[in-house]
Amino acid sequence: MKEEHFREEDKSVSYQTDAEFKAYIEAHTGEAMAEKKPREKIDTLAKAATAYMLLKAGTKKFNANVIHRKADKIKQTLDLDDLHEYEIDAMLSSPEKLRKGVNHQLNTLYAPKEGLEDYVGKMKTLADNMPMDDSRSAQYNTMAKCIKDVASIEPGKTSKDRIMVRNYKLMQSIERNIQGKERVRRTDAGMDHFNTSLDALSIMNDHNAALNDKTSSIVDKINYTRGSEHSNHKDHVDIKEFGAERSIQAKQARAQRAKDRRLERTMDKDKLKQKQMEHPKLGM
Repeated sequence: MKEEHFREEDKSVSYQTDAEFKAYIEAHTGEAMAEKKPREKIDTLAKAATAYMLLKAGTKKFNANVIHRKADKIKQTLDLDDLHEYEIDAMLSSPEKLRKGVNHQLNTLYAPKEGLEDYVGKMKTLADNMPMDDSRSAQYNTMAKCIKDVASIEPGKTSKDRIMVRNYKLMQSIERNIQGKERVRRTDAGMDHFNTSLDALSIMNDHNAALNDKTSSIVDKINYTRGSEHSNHKDHVDIKEFGAERSIQAKQARAQRAKDRRLERTMDKDKLKQKQMEHPKLGM
């Protein structure tokens, strides 16, 4: 894979910025890392991987605080917690091994797999049926754009690197949209937006077995937060129940709810008019 695979645009990185990122990566790799405790190794790897990802994305300015803030999310997106300790040690041994390890995770989790046409077709169905109401959050809007970007992939024409970038960004947007919203949503719109995240996750999971553990971790956290670990619980999430077909049914349900609300408003107006006729104003 080309080293510049994260550059969807031709972004220039200054020599100083490039040097700062590389110095940071070097400070978080090397033989001394082998002496750290397992938890410290994971945290260090997450920071080093984040610095590498930002560098390859063409980030124009180095900022250690940004790296630290994004590290937990990158750790989730690259599924670093699922690595064996010997794999972690290998990635931390040198900047070059880090680069190879991160690229391996990206290839495994987000590179095109067999059934690409079906995958893109399912994403197109989701894009056509996902809610686009006025109550959308910034996180949801980002995810919706990522879904549309994946749905616009042209099998046989879109490059492997570009497909991988779009898949990676979609997964990250799904995680951001779910984060902090694991409990049952209080409104129909909130539930629709949350379920759209699970529809996208389900489609990704169905087309890449390497994502199964990561998907299970996300769903397990939702069920744990809701106290709905058991499958017979009313709020239990089963990822198999989500996907493109569910999004079609959900759109139909939204249309029916809107129709019912219009009918209810019409009935309320008719009741008010009838009441006014039964009790005319004085002087009439």
